[in-house]
Amino acid sequence: MRQFPVALIVFAVVSATVQLALSDDRNANDASKPGANHQLLGELAGKWNYILKISRGPDKPPIETKGIVNRQPIMAGRYYLADFNVEMLPGASGELERANFQGKEIEGYDNIKQRFVSVWIDNASTSVTVFEGTYDAPSRTFTYIAETAPQPGKRTKVREQIRLIDGNHYTLEWFEEHAGREIKTIEIAYSRAS
Repeated sequence: MRQFPVALIVFAVVSATVQLALSDDRNANDASKPGANHQLLGELAGKWNYILKISRGPDKPPIETKGIVNRQPIMAGRYYLADFNVEMLPGASGELERANFQGKEIEGYDNIKQRFVSVWIDNASTSVTVFEGTYDAPSRTFTYIAETAPQPGKRTKVREQIRLIDGNHYTLEWFEEHAGREIKTIEIAYSRAS
């Protein structure tokens, strides 16, 4: 029976360990870089005008208002920061009132989780909403899910669908779960500002 020198065995083990470590470093580096999914989010970069329709119930027409959103890449395209501004929103009476509503959203794609992610904050609450989502290429639709806490101890499941129509238009639909039923409460049509 032939015996291998100890030095040769040690060299083979060390070599395999180094190759494995280098492979892990390459995978980690790939996971830290923006990719095709980040470029997909980049299609929404720029300034957009939008028309916001807010449902008032099944037997009433929705309230309609307008706003502006600016989306820009941050952190070398790993994320996109969206700034929303809406001057008028429904007040307690249900009629439009000056609101000067502002919201910010950071959107990205988590290469490790392989999910789209989004974090929302606004000047009308102290709550932070965290979304996770997927993208369906045939329909060009992002679907995000989250839970909101509109009141202490009350949580509402929400679903947001963003459909890319073309390079200058997209839509958003917002659904909330109430008493076990999903209800569409918001619809937004976006047009790229010239």
